[in-house]
Amino acid sequence: MNLFRYFHRRTSIKTKGVIYVVILILFIFLTVSALVMSTVRNNLIEQLDQFHWSIARKLAQTASDVLLSRDYGFLMEQIRQLKSAEEVSRVTIVDTRNIIVASDQVAEIGARDRELNRVLQARTGNRQGYVKSGPDILMPIEIGGDLLGALRVGFDWQAENRRIDRELGRTIRQILYLALLIFALGIGGAFIISRVLTRPIIELSRKIEQFDREIYPQNEFRRGSDCRDESLQLQDAFGRMMANLRTYLEQNRKISEERERLTCMAAIGQMSAQIAHEMRNSLYAIRGAVAGLEKADGLDERGDYLDVMKEEIREMTRMSDDFLQFARTPQPELVPCRVDTVVQRVIELLEPDLEEANISVIRQGREVPPVMADATLLKRAFMNLFLNAIQAMEDGGTITVEYQRQEKYVAVSIQDDGPGVPEEINLKVFQPFFSTKLNGTGLGLPTVYKLVVSQHGDVDLEDSEIGARFTIQLPIAQQDGD
Repeated sequence: MNLFRYFHRRTSIKTKGVIYVVILILFIFLTVSALVMSTVRNNLIEQLDQFHWSIARKLAQTASDVLLSRDYGFLMEQIRQLKSAEEVSRVTIVDTRNIIVASDQVAEIGARDRELNRVLQARTGNRQGYVKSGPDILMPIEIGGDLLGALRVGFDWQAENRRIDRELGRTIRQILYLALLIFALGIGGAFIISRVLTRPIIELSRKIEQFDREIYPQNEFRRGSDCRDESLQLQDAFGRMMANLRTYLEQNRKISEERERLTCMAAIGQMSAQIAHEMRNSLYAIRGAVAGLEKADGLDERGDYLDVMKEEIREMTRMSDDFLQFARTPQPELVPCRVDTVVQRVIELLEPDLEEANISVIRQGREVPPVMADATLLKRAFMNLFLNAIQAMEDGGTITVEYQRQEKYVAVSIQDDGPGVPEEINLKVFQPFFSTKLNGTGLGLPTVYKLVVSQHGDVDLEDSEIGARFTIQLPIAQQDGD
């Protein structure tokens, strides 16, 4: 198992593909070669067997005529020619008395043959009366069912085996040539296919390495020195990338938290400075009123100074409430609610202000699904947007409320006919304490942003030809079965 794992890691996919193809072709070649060689050998033996029987039958036919004419010299000549032309090692012919009348061995003529005697007596065999005894073929000699004698034909099986071996050798060479061609095509095909398959893997590994260097430029990317398998290299590269990415995200999270703390401290400092500035202005006014009150002679004059003090105290109280409200972290209770109902409630609450400012409200596309939101916090956000729009249209106009469904969100756009927001300050409108109004605290739109984001939504100032267009996006509530 360890050896296989070592081979798996130390060998590329191209090399393994070639090796596996070679092993497969070799297995198929050996199996097919064994089957082909066995079949060819059996066919050759069968052909030789049939050839031997044909020689024996022809000789029996010739011998039948000779036995009738008793021209044994002609029969001896036929035997001599047969031995010289074919792989015949022995020929013996007997008459019905089992006396050898012709043979390749002249000394045997006139003697008797035991095996041929059994053929004469039995007249049986497995090929129309023919029998085979080892390398010899024994058969009766008959004409029209009359027994004239019997013959034995023996063959040189060593020569026959050499012939079979020559034929098998020729077949083996042909198989080897074919195998070499298949090996060449198989190896070439395996190399091409493995190259095509590994190219995207190598490219992906390269991109992962590049991405890893972009995350950590100071780190040197090193592959595993003992790994040459492209898929394992990709796996190792992906694992290193994931580890580095987790480290990067963790560092980024810490940096974000640190930046958030610094931003919060900066906001607190800015808020403190703003509060101190506003409080100082009010305190100056109160101090002036107190000084005037000390010098005032009549009740009417004192009443004027007291009114100034009360107004400044109310302004300080309002400003303190605004700062506290902005500083408080929202704790939304997200439940399905209809955003159009919330907007309608805001319009009803602001109806006196809208009538006084001569502003009408137009609604478009109200058929939207419920959203996951806190209706109370959502009402405060829309209240701020409507108040901004009312304050922006001093000469009256129209506020257009448009509802749209956008995949998983519901978008609510509020557009006024006022002067709009200059392009150069688009990115500053959601910053705390930024305001273009003389008496503004700069917390209205930042409060809207804070309330919407706390409900997993988003708010944006969109480009518009007329006035300002603010769009709030809120997630759609999941219905049962979704």
